[in-house]
Amino acid sequence: MKMSTDVNLYQDQLYDFKGLWDVPSICGLKIERKENKIIIIVTDLFEENPGTSITEWNTKLAKELCDKFEINYESLVFIEHTPNKETKLSFNRESFFQVKFDIINDKFDNPQWIEMTKEEVDKLITE
Repeated sequence: MKMSTDVNLYQDQLYDFKGLWDVPSICGLKIERKENKIIIIVTDLFEENPGTSITEWNTKLAKELCDKFEINYESLVFIEHTPNKETKLSFNRESFFQVKFDIINDKFDNPQWIEMTKEEVDKLITE
């Protein structure tokens, strides 16, 4: 798979998770710890991912990552990243969405997506 080298700015490691029906799934992962917030960027890996997409599994994935890496739910900034697939189709362009969740009984629920620009994400992780 051909991906822009920029994707390395948003991915420090590969992260395996069990998706829908416990199917092995994989995404890119970057965690930036800031003074009053923890930024998690998960990257959809398309061809490398045999299982569930990050968007389909974001409520469970966000909770799993918070629990595994001891992140306070209230300080979480969760961002879904779709890398540029380098085609002319508009839905294959690079995108970033911050996902906000309602926390109900220790579970993430009701995801709400807010589109972000690449510049906004870069500023968030470098400040």
